[in-house]
Amino acid sequence: MARNSMQQAMLNKSRADKFLLVFDIPPILKEFNKKFNQNNTTIISDSVQFSIYGAAVPEITVPAVQNRYSGNTLYVSSHGKAPYPPVTINFNIDNEYKNYWVIYQWLNLLHDQFDGRYNAREINENEPDFQDYQTNLTIFGKDEFNNNRIKFTYTKAFPTTVEAITYNYQTPDEISSGFTFVYSQLHTEIINF
Repeated sequence: MARNSMQQAMLNKSRADKFLLVFDIPPILKEFNKKFNQNNTTIISDSVQFSIYGAAVPEITVPAVQNRYSGNTLYVSSHGKAPYPPVTINFNIDNEYKNYWVIYQWLNLLHDQFDGRYNAREINENEPDFQDYQTNLTIFGKDEFNNNRIKFTYTKAFPTTVEAITYNYQTPDEISSGFTFVYSQLHTEIINF
């Protein structure tokens, strides 16, 4: 993208609709797509983009510890992060339900709706590996000119919940849903261009 040469005013604000979630499909879902696609129609592609809203970046905590000294209590850093909390992503469902379907199938592979176990369709015939169902999720925060300005990478992520779909024909709003995922690490980076 071309860089905007205008200097931004101090009062410019980041907008709630300027976040994009991008991730590569985990290896086991790619195998699912090869093995179970119907009529040569790709249901799940190799990578997915979601236009998202809602809480996308968790609170990050490095707790303090009390240190008693000479009748006083001093605080020092624990130098350790508390475990990262799960993150819930809200998104509008596309008109073919493909973005919802990806998350649904991901969860279904983790616990099959019919057999109640992991990888019930035996997509990966080798010894199951936790890396088969994990991937890195990346959220880009964009400026008002749609340039990527900040990057949040959630490593070894996988979903734990897909939210309900609520239909309401009395409002003109788009149909939305969400999903919650867990991850091992969060890496944050400012993007200079």
